[in-house]
Amino acid sequence: MGRRSWIRLAACAARAIAKAAYRGLVGDRPDDPMKAWRGTAENDQHALSVLHVGDCGVRRMDGAHDLLGQPGYPVVTAHELLRRGIPVEFSHYFCVSFEDLPEVARLQGHLLLSGQPDVVLVQIGAAYTRKIILPDRARVHQLRDELARHAPGLVVPLYGLLRPCLRGFGRHSASYRGSGGLKRFIDEVRAMWPAVHVVLVTPFRRSPGYASGEPVARRIEKDLLMLARLPGVSVFDANGVLGRDPRLRCVTGYNLNGRGCELVGMELAGWIRARLDDSHLAAESSSPVLLSGRAVAGHESLPAPFTESAR
Repeated sequence: MGRRSWIRLAACAARAIAKAAYRGLVGDRPDDPMKAWRGTAENDQHALSVLHVGDCGVRRMDGAHDLLGQPGYPVVTAHELLRRGIPVEFSHYFCVSFEDLPEVARLQGHLLLSGQPDVVLVQIGAAYTRKIILPDRARVHQLRDELARHAPGLVVPLYGLLRPCLRGFGRHSASYRGSGGLKRFIDEVRAMWPAVHVVLVTPFRRSPGYASGEPVARRIEKDLLMLARLPGVSVFDANGVLGRDPRLRCVTGYNLNGRGCELVGMELAGWIRARLDDSHLAAESSSPVLLSGRAVAGHESLPAPFTESAR
């Protein structure tokens, strides 16, 4: 065995030892609860099929940022709709930028729905207003989230030190180059599923925002409104109920905590019901739920984790 082979073997052994030591410190990586949650429909119930394509804004984060956080506002929306007689089945596809939106053929392979979606929620744009210092890589995110998960008491003081550094030395994690990728995605989705309604979720405003990110946020909002002129496309903007209130967000100032999820989830449920009442979705959908409004037995209140949210 040559010298280079020995070096490679030693490097592999060192990585294995380091990985074992790291896992021994932080424990096994937990399962993703977002993949496990399928909505409120049971058995063969006809349901409103909702596909969420977007970033971590779909998750609930009460303290630190966590890419394996619990499902957030869609849980509230689904339970409120169920209370009104509309069961929901739900599937999520993770994506953080318009440029990375998948081709619909690829997306179909990740669907966890009984059929085609009735509603596609697209929630992307926050990455363009986010600031970072460390490389924006999966391992960096994993390290941050796992350390925060195992040392929650350090999160608030560390972020207090981090924010001035982000303002002074941080850079945006992605450059906004327009909504061309989103337009392509919408066209493909509508071609594949002509009856689907695409709902563009306006990114939540950061609390506080960055001066360099505010013009980008306004540009994204303007572009989403322009795309909402397309057939079968709407914009859902929850910033009216959220404002910039930090009490509704986790320590990052973006992701919603339990109370924030309650507000947005209820707002979205009302938004969907208004369109059902106006036949805005029902006229285009083949879903028996949308066409008939068939009532089913449902929960009369939100699940406990949301009623016990930190305020």
